[in-house]
Amino acid sequence: MPPRYERVADALRAMIMAGTLPPGATVPSAAALAHEHDVGRDTALKGIAVLRREGLLFLAPDKSIRVGPVTTRPARRPLSTPDEILRVPPGGVVSARMPTRRERERFGLADGVPVLVVRTPAGEEIHPADRFALRWH
Repeated sequence: MPPRYERVADALRAMIMAGTLPPGATVPSAAALAHEHDVGRDTALKGIAVLRREGLLFLAPDKSIRVGPVTTRPARRPLSTPDEILRVPPGGVVSARMPTRRERERFGLADGVPVLVVRTPAGEEIHPADRFALRWH
């Protein structure tokens, strides 16, 4: 059985995909979600955080959590082709960080999606973390 926060995230995700919560809609409060799903407020917040990382939800200027536009929803696909697996050479160092505004635009990243920074003696490469896996030689 999945953790409770995942069940909250799954329920919200289903509502978003079904159009019950359309782009721009305000997500119910953590207290309302906690009551509806019989979980604690922190568990509901954790479920919301999952969807923010996926790019389905964002924090609006008025501090409400809203459903993101369809264009910000990253495509989820299995990591199966060789060009989606980064080969990290010996001595390479990988870190993750949040992208700059320019990097978000360049890669078409949703809010909350980090980038992977691969540093080698030859230089630095930046890759969207939701589209690549790492393999060390």
